[in-house]
Amino acid sequence: MTSDHGSTPSDDGHDRSSQQPEPVEQDASAYWTPPPRPVTIASVLWICLGWILAISTVYYVLNPQSPALSGGLVAPALLVGVAVAFIVLGKHMRQGNIAARIALTVLGAMSLIGIWTVLFVVPAIVLQFLPGSRAWFQAVNRRPA
Repeated sequence: MTSDHGSTPSDDGHDRSSQQPEPVEQDASAYWTPPPRPVTIASVLWICLGWILAISTVYYVLNPQSPALSGGLVAPALLVGVAVAFIVLGKHMRQGNIAARIALTVLGAMSLIGIWTVLFVVPAIVLQFLPGSRAWFQAVNRRPA
Protein backbone atom coordinates (compact mmCIF):
# COMPACT_ATOMS: atom_id res chain seq x y z
CA MET A 1 0.00 0.00 0.00
CA THR A 2 1.17 3.43 -0.78
CA SER A 3 0.24 6.48 1.16
CA ASP A 4 -1.38 9.53 -0.42
CA HIS A 5 0.74 11.78 1.78
CA GLY A 6 4.03 10.76 0.21
CA SER A 7 4.67 12.59 -2.99
CA THR A 8 7.40 12.67 -5.51
CA PRO A 9 8.67 15.91 -7.00
CA SER A 10 6.58 15.34 -10.12
CA ASP A 11 3.41 14.74 -8.09
CA ASP A 12 3.18 18.22 -6.50
CA GLY A 13 0.41 19.35 -8.81
CA HIS A 14 2.57 21.48 -11.12
CA ASP A 15 3.30 20.52 -14.66
CA ARG A 16 7.03 21.04 -14.94
CA SER A 17 7.12 20.56 -18.70
CA SER A 18 5.10 23.73 -19.32
CA GLN A 19 7.34 25.95 -17.17
CA GLN A 20 10.17 27.77 -18.84
CA PRO A 21 13.57 27.50 -17.24
CA GLU A 22 14.67 30.60 -15.39
CA PRO A 23 17.18 32.64 -17.39
CA VAL A 24 20.69 32.29 -16.09
CA GLU A 25 22.42 35.60 -15.47
CA GLN A 26 25.71 35.76 -17.24
CA ASP A 27 28.64 36.95 -15.22
CA ALA A 28 30.37 39.90 -16.89
CA SER A 29 33.72 38.20 -16.27
CA ALA A 30 32.63 35.38 -18.59
CA TYR A 31 33.03 37.81 -21.50
CA TRP A 32 36.40 39.16 -20.40
CA THR A 33 39.27 38.13 -22.59
CA PRO A 34 42.70 38.12 -20.98
CA PRO A 35 45.03 40.78 -22.36
CA PRO A 36 47.63 39.83 -24.94
CA ARG A 37 51.23 39.53 -23.77
CA PRO A 38 52.30 43.05 -24.97
CA VAL A 39 49.50 44.68 -22.92
CA THR A 40 50.46 42.65 -19.86
CA ILE A 41 54.13 43.59 -20.24
CA ALA A 42 53.23 47.26 -20.78
CA SER A 43 51.05 47.32 -17.66
CA VAL A 44 53.82 45.67 -15.63
CA LEU A 45 56.27 48.32 -16.89
CA TRP A 46 53.89 51.13 -15.85
CA ILE A 47 53.28 49.59 -12.43
CA CYS A 48 57.01 49.00 -11.86
CA LEU A 49 57.78 52.59 -12.88
CA GLY A 50 55.16 53.80 -10.41
CA TRP A 51 56.66 51.78 -7.57
CA ILE A 52 60.22 52.87 -8.41
CA LEU A 53 59.13 56.50 -8.52
CA ALA A 54 57.22 56.24 -5.22
CA ILE A 55 59.97 54.40 -3.35
CA SER A 56 62.75 56.64 -4.64
CA THR A 57 60.78 59.78 -3.74
CA VAL A 58 60.08 58.55 -0.21
CA TYR A 59 63.75 57.53 0.16
CA TYR A 60 64.88 60.96 -1.02
CA VAL A 61 62.61 62.75 1.45
CA LEU A 62 63.57 60.54 4.39
CA ASN A 63 67.31 60.46 3.68
CA PRO A 64 69.02 63.01 5.96
CA GLN A 65 71.94 63.38 3.52
CA SER A 66 69.77 64.47 0.59
CA PRO A 67 69.78 68.21 -0.13
CA ALA A 68 66.81 70.21 1.05
CA LEU A 69 64.09 70.82 -1.50
CA SER A 70 63.36 74.46 -2.29
CA GLY A 71 59.63 73.79 -2.72
CA GLY A 72 59.23 71.91 0.53
CA LEU A 73 57.12 68.79 0.27
CA VAL A 74 55.08 69.89 -2.75
CA ALA A 75 57.38 68.32 -5.36
CA PRO A 76 57.64 64.95 -3.56
CA ALA A 77 53.87 64.90 -3.05
CA LEU A 78 53.37 65.48 -6.78
CA LEU A 79 55.88 62.75 -7.63
CA VAL A 80 54.15 60.27 -5.34
CA GLY A 81 50.82 61.29 -6.91
CA VAL A 82 52.18 60.59 -10.38
CA ALA A 83 53.57 57.27 -9.12
CA VAL A 84 50.17 56.26 -7.76
CA ALA A 85 48.59 57.32 -11.07
CA PHE A 86 51.03 55.06 -12.96
CA ILE A 87 50.14 52.13 -10.70
CA VAL A 88 46.36 52.61 -10.79
CA LEU A 89 46.19 53.40 -14.51
CA GLY A 90 48.47 50.44 -15.27
CA LYS A 91 46.01 48.12 -13.53
CA HIS A 92 43.06 49.68 -15.35
CA MET A 93 44.84 49.39 -18.68
CA ARG A 94 45.36 45.67 -18.08
CA GLN A 95 41.56 45.39 -17.76
CA GLY A 96 41.07 47.00 -21.17
CA ASN A 97 40.39 50.61 -20.25
CA ILE A 98 41.24 52.73 -23.29
CA ALA A 99 41.14 55.98 -21.29
CA ALA A 100 43.81 54.56 -18.97
CA ARG A 101 45.97 53.70 -21.99
CA ILE A 102 45.67 57.25 -23.33
CA ALA A 103 46.32 58.80 -19.89
CA LEU A 104 49.42 56.65 -19.43
CA THR A 105 50.68 57.66 -22.85
CA VAL A 106 50.26 61.37 -22.03
CA LEU A 107 51.76 61.06 -18.53
CA GLY A 108 54.60 58.96 -19.87
CA ALA A 109 55.39 61.40 -22.67
CA MET A 110 55.43 64.27 -20.17
CA SER A 111 57.78 62.38 -17.86
CA LEU A 112 60.47 61.49 -20.41
CA ILE A 113 63.24 63.18 -18.45
CA GLY A 114 65.53 60.59 -16.91
CA ILE A 115 66.99 57.30 -18.01
CA TRP A 116 64.62 55.26 -15.84
CA THR A 117 61.54 56.77 -17.37
CA VAL A 118 62.89 56.27 -20.87
CA LEU A 119 63.67 52.62 -20.12
CA PHE A 120 60.13 52.01 -18.89
CA VAL A 121 57.95 54.48 -20.77
CA VAL A 122 59.09 54.04 -24.37
CA PRO A 123 58.71 50.23 -24.44
CA ALA A 124 55.39 50.44 -22.58
CA ILE A 125 53.94 52.94 -25.05
CA VAL A 126 55.14 50.91 -28.04
CA LEU A 127 53.76 47.65 -26.60
CA GLN A 128 50.33 49.07 -25.79
CA PHE A 129 49.86 50.38 -29.34
CA LEU A 130 50.95 47.28 -31.27
CA PRO A 131 48.28 45.98 -33.69
CA GLY A 132 47.40 43.02 -31.45
CA SER A 133 47.07 45.28 -28.42
CA ARG A 134 44.88 47.76 -30.30
CA ALA A 135 42.65 44.95 -31.54
CA TRP A 136 42.26 43.62 -27.98
CA PHE A 137 41.35 47.06 -26.59
CA GLN A 138 38.74 47.51 -29.33
CA ALA A 139 37.29 44.03 -28.75
CA VAL A 140 37.09 44.46 -24.97
CA ASN A 141 35.45 47.88 -25.22
CA ARG A 142 32.87 46.73 -27.80
CA ARG A 143 31.28 44.29 -25.35
CA PRO A 144 28.46 45.38 -23.07
CA ALA A 145 29.55 46.07 -19.50
